Amino acid sequence: MDKFLRFTPTIYYILLAIFWFVQEYESLGTISYPSIGVFLGLGAQLFTNDKTTGFLYGILFLIFSGYMVITSATSYIDTKVVTDNTASFYIFQLSFFGVSLIMSVLMIYYNRYYTKKG
Repeated sequence: MDKFLRFTPTIYYILLAIFWFVQEYESLGTISYPSIGVFLGLGAQLFTNDKTTGFLYGILFLIFSGYMVITSATSYIDTKVVTDNTASFYIFQLSFFGVSLIMSVLMIYYNRYYTKKG
C-alpha cells in the first residue's frame, strides 16, 4: 500500500496537467505547451524517481498551492454579496487547492524518505 501512496501526489499532478491541456484545447482550441511540459516533467519524475527533482517539484507546487489557497480565501472575504453560486464556487476552489496543498506536502515527504538519491 505504501508503494502506491508514494506515487499518488505525482499521479495527481499528472492528471491535473492532462485536465489543463484538455480544458484549454476544448475551450480555446489552442495547445497548452506549459501543460505538456509539466506532464512530461512529472512523467519523467514518476519513472526516474529522482530525489532532487521530486523535492523541487514538491516545493514549487507547495508555493503555488499555498498562494492559491490564500488568494481564494482573501477573495472570498472581499466578496460583497455572497450568493449560493459564489459560496459553492469558493468552497470548491478552496477544497481543490487545499487538496493540492496536501499533495505537495506529501510529495515532499515521500521524496525525502522513499526515493533514491539524485
